[in-house]
Amino acid sequence: MAALYRLLAAQLQREIREHRWGAGQRLPSVRQFAHQHNVSVTTAIQCYRTLESEGLITARPQSGFYVRDTTHAEAGAELQDFTAAPGVVTNIAEIEQVQRAAATPGSAPFGISLLSPQLIPLTELQRSLHRATLKLGERLVHYAPPQGDKALREALAQHFATDGLALPARDLLITNGCMDAICLALQLTTEPGDVVALPSPCFSGLLQLIESLDRRLLEIPLHRSGIRMQALEAAMANPEVKACVVTANHHNPLGFSLSVNDKQRIAAWAAEYRCPVIEDDVFGECGFDLNRSLPIKHWDRDGWVFWCSAFSKALVPAYRIGWCAPGRYLLSAVQRWRAQAVSVNLPLQVALADFVNTGHYRRHLQRLRLALAEQLTVYRRTLKNVMPAETAISRPDGGFVLWLTLAESFDGMALFEAAAARNISIVPGQVFSSLGRYRNCIRINCGWPLERRLKRNLQVLGEIASELSR
Repeated sequence: MAALYRLLAAQLQREIREHRWGAGQRLPSVRQFAHQHNVSVTTAIQCYRTLESEGLITARPQSGFYVRDTTHAEAGAELQDFTAAPGVVTNIAEIEQVQRAAATPGSAPFGISLLSPQLIPLTELQRSLHRATLKLGERLVHYAPPQGDKALREALAQHFATDGLALPARDLLITNGCMDAICLALQLTTEPGDVVALPSPCFSGLLQLIESLDRRLLEIPLHRSGIRMQALEAAMANPEVKACVVTANHHNPLGFSLSVNDKQRIAAWAAEYRCPVIEDDVFGECGFDLNRSLPIKHWDRDGWVFWCSAFSKALVPAYRIGWCAPGRYLLSAVQRWRAQAVSVNLPLQVALADFVNTGHYRRHLQRLRLALAEQLTVYRRTLKNVMPAETAISRPDGGFVLWLTLAESFDGMALFEAAAARNISIVPGQVFSSLGRYRNCIRINCGWPLERRLKRNLQVLGEIASELSR
């Protein structure tokens, strides 16, 4: 399989990050590695060489490959710890300004986290939609059941089961995308004026949602490869915090995934402190690993994890089809959803059930993961060459965004405005926090293959950044 070595490299990279391989430890020989993963020796060598080029392992003559001490290896800048008090979101105007720029026709698509149409199987989707319209007959003009079409819920349940996540169809609710699922979760678990804990930096759309629902926000600090767990536990144990929103897989914008141990701890804390965890897993299918990373929901035993996801990032955003597993809130979730949304587009639900059941979705995901692993490597290498020398670039294990940290005095909003004048959209870091943090950071969407025009756009972006750094 083309670029299979990149998926293997991503998997081994994660194991090294999680310290399953210690610094100085010898890796399996090339032949052993090839045998373990049922790949050719050539693929195994390419995998090791990829990790070697990224500074994670080193080759010793006549001895093999060893894990390097990556304590100081480049993997994106470390984020400063901080302590925040609950507050309101105050930067909505800036967020909306950035969103308008990203929607400008013809702008370089670095400012919104979307896939290129080249990566979406449009023909197969059209065929599934055609079959759905024929299958529905007169039901084509009817509403779907409030909980969602049974065929889609069953297809999703089987899909999740293949990845090791046991969620029966009866526990799922179909929604209009992931954000609607998160909105529903916040409405069920909190009231206006309540405090919601949210790791920082976070997706700006969540800040808008918190503000629109008249909730207060408590930002929880992250480090470059995860959540500061002590701060998260303190928040969940605080009776003032009524819920927390967490991304465990391929965080937007940092790109990390939590370790299994951290996911288990969060699920346990949710039950211990009776603090609902709203899990935003919309990038969950977009990992570079051979296997899908399990969400926190997998370890939820008491229904305190409200899992939310969608087809929006991994397949087709325009369909606006998402889902949630509300746990102990299932009955009230269905009742509220019936009252405020009535139902979700039935033909699209039936079409996606067909797309999943025919195997097209799983085959698409395998191709997509290969493509994203390749693209992120190319983007990262290009940005390293064109941006100011002191720029630190994240090293995600999934998703399709990169987080760039420039010199401490750098003004990311100034770069955003100058780039927008050249019809290049990016996202300045300060819209990922309500506290005015991350002003020297930017986020770049890497969902489009880096063709000549886009590569030139990145070169121009680097030139502007260099001018602003003087």
